[in-house]
Amino acid sequence: MEPNPKALALFTEGYEKILAGINELGYDTKDANFVETAARAAKGFHELVNDQNKVKGEVDELLAKCFPAKFREMVISKHNTAFGMCPHHLLPVVYQVSMAYIPTDRVLGLSKLSRLARLIARGPRLQEDLTHELAEMLHTNLESQGSAVYVEGLHMCMAARGVGAHEARLVTSAVRGVFLELATRQEFIKLVTTPHGTVM
Repeated sequence: MEPNPKALALFTEGYEKILAGINELGYDTKDANFVETAARAAKGFHELVNDQNKVKGEVDELLAKCFPAKFREMVISKHNTAFGMCPHHLLPVVYQVSMAYIPTDRVLGLSKLSRLARLIARGPRLQEDLTHELAEMLHTNLESQGSAVYVEGLHMCMAARGVGAHEARLVTSAVRGVFLELATRQEFIKLVTTPHGTVM
């Protein structure tokens, strides 16, 4: 996704002030290693924050590319790695996203599920909101019988600062439609949490 020039300029200005603060802490930010650091940091930050206007267009286009459903069994894409940001501290979050839906008339290409998770995740949003947003899209936009999303998040605001809980993972889930039925929900949770040998 192409960067937003105005946002990138504002991020660069912000990182220049951060570097000034680092200098106040006794670090020589005039050192050669800091040359163009503000611009590089701004670009890296922007990569974790997608432009929401562009995201909406890409998501609509992505969800429009469907195939006729021949079967009405659970479709699962699990352990998709995505990156986001904590809105409370603006620190990175690493997600492992598992998604499922039971089609009615249309199925989405499997690669599209992974791409959808990565698109929606990149921005400052709560993990709970990310989880429910994905579940709602798979249910409403695909007009599926139901959807389920299970997310594990490694939050740098917990792992690298504060309590230093580097081993802790935040787990959230959301279900819609037929996944509200206990048996269907349990089947999904079992499938996405049970360790399996790798295919390759």
